[in-house]
Amino acid sequence: MKRMRTFFLYALGIVGFIFLSYILEDGLISGMYKELNKENSSVSSSEDLLITDVSAKASYMNGYMNFKLTNNSNKQSDKFLKIELFSKQGLLAVTDYVPITDLDSGNTKNYEVKFKGNDIDSYKLSVVDEVPDKSNIINIFGWEVDLSDVFGMDLTNATIFGVKLSEIFKWDNLKTAGGNAWSWTKNLLASVPWWGYAIASGIILWYMPVGYLFGIFPL
Repeated sequence: MKRMRTFFLYALGIVGFIFLSYILEDGLISGMYKELNKENSSVSSSEDLLITDVSAKASYMNGYMNFKLTNNSNKQSDKFLKIELFSKQGLLAVTDYVPITDLDSGNTKNYEVKFKGNDIDSYKLSVVDEVPDKSNIINIFGWEVDLSDVFGMDLTNATIFGVKLSEIFKWDNLKTAGGNAWSWTKNLLASVPWWGYAIASGIILWYMPVGYLFGIFPL
């Protein structure tokens, strides 16, 4: 009987610890998310789609957005909701498009969109008819960069070691670029004549600090 009571107390303690962990974890995660700045945000509905009840929260790394869409047209929607997320400095960090193709005429539907982005502070919602070509846009550490306009330069077709910039951050392409870079380095080193290495070695030895390598160098 005493052994059963001890076992019951251990089991009760484990269950209580798990329950407390869930509560603390939920509170910690909830505290990490803050409401986005509505004063700097904007919502632009259209005649066909009405955007209401927008709420958005974000942590330093990601976030989520809830809103309602109402189809005011006389047909099923075939449009897209454009979501633009901005940093505290007002810089565009993330652009996403949500297809609204399952909303019948006169109906209202709740939507939730999750996103990833660093230090998001505000948003802009608008309705568009189609999604633009994003093949020239790359994501670098949570920031979207349009290769067609990088400080006024068009880098759409630019390559690094045989791989296009727009595809460089894919793992397979990154390995290909690394292999090409290694091959280029080996070919470059092989093309240097022996006397080039001799001259370079002499310059290095001449400018070494006094007493380097037990006082042997410089000569």
